[in-house]
Amino acid sequence: MIAIDSSVYISELTKGDDSAMVKWLNDEVIYQNTLRIPFPYKIEHARDFLHYVRLMRKEHAQPTEWAIRNYTGEMIGCVGFSRIYGKYSHKDELGYWLAAPYRGQGIMTRVVEVVSNWGFQRFGLWRLEAPIFPHNPASGKVLEKNGFVAEGTLHNYVMKENKPMDVIMYAKTKRL
Repeated sequence: MIAIDSSVYISELTKGDDSAMVKWLNDEVIYQNTLRIPFPYKIEHARDFLHYVRLMRKEHAQPTEWAIRNYTGEMIGCVGFSRIYGKYSHKDELGYWLAAPYRGQGIMTRVVEVVSNWGFQRFGLWRLEAPIFPHNPASGKVLEKNGFVAEGTLHNYVMKENKPMDVIMYAKTKRL
């Protein structure tokens, strides 16, 4: 468990988080603002993701994904590193989502600060990337508050619903 503040903390995901994931991820806003979360979100999607999380934890000998939890322990979001560049890379991609009732309270800004520092310190990363869709400026604000810089628009960078989509690439680098 890693305390974020007096109202939320992050911890490893568990099998019991599958129902919370189904509850919160059946939200079209989350679907529209993320690349890898399907809609509608089903229990098998949650179980597949939790299996992936266990594999990544084993491979890296530490968590790469965390549940964001409120003070009662309920999962209200998720944050983590995709490890798309591989275990030994100097960079990684950061992703996150937060349940609708908890948005707009600064929670994700505080979570991204803690997890970014984890990436630099525990994974030895030198560069964090966070591609966001242009229609999601709130995510850009979260990143900017944490020292990420919009490096530019990457055209046709991802495919969503079989259509090429642009992203704005945000990055934060560790300084010597």
